[in-house]
Amino acid sequence: MSTNQEYWDACVIRTWRKAGSVMDAFQMFESITKLKAAEIEPKLLRLPSSGYPWKIGIRVFVASHLSKISKRLWEQSPELDVAMLRKLATSSYDTEKEGMKSDSSLQNEKNKMRKSSIRNEFTTRIVAARNSRTDWNVHQGSKQ
Repeated sequence: MSTNQEYWDACVIRTWRKAGSVMDAFQMFESITKLKAAEIEPKLLRLPSSGYPWKIGIRVFVASHLSKISKRLWEQSPELDVAMLRKLATSSYDTEKEGMKSDSSLQNEKNKMRKSSIRNEFTTRIVAARNSRTDWNVHQGSKQ
């Protein structure tokens, strides 16, 4: 490996295989190159955007912003990672800016959950009101 981009890709894949966090990938890259990945010019491809939570798992980041790489990593054995690195060295594939947010089925599920939680809250209020109208034959003892 000779370029910073190749080192970064290798760190992402290795951290993914170890199920580490985004911060682990950054620390690995810094320990190898003695450079901070976010400060390198020209900008590296396949980097998380600034403000992205570093403690989140690398698999979550790769799945939501590098879906093609995620699919390949799940499907292939670790022995083929070197071939993937060679392919990425010539690729201009970068993070998908929208990630999973643009998925309409995900939005539909969110709407269902929101409606369900409103319905559950309403049901809880009805039960609480019903329960407050009765003493359930429980009487408080006398105070002395």
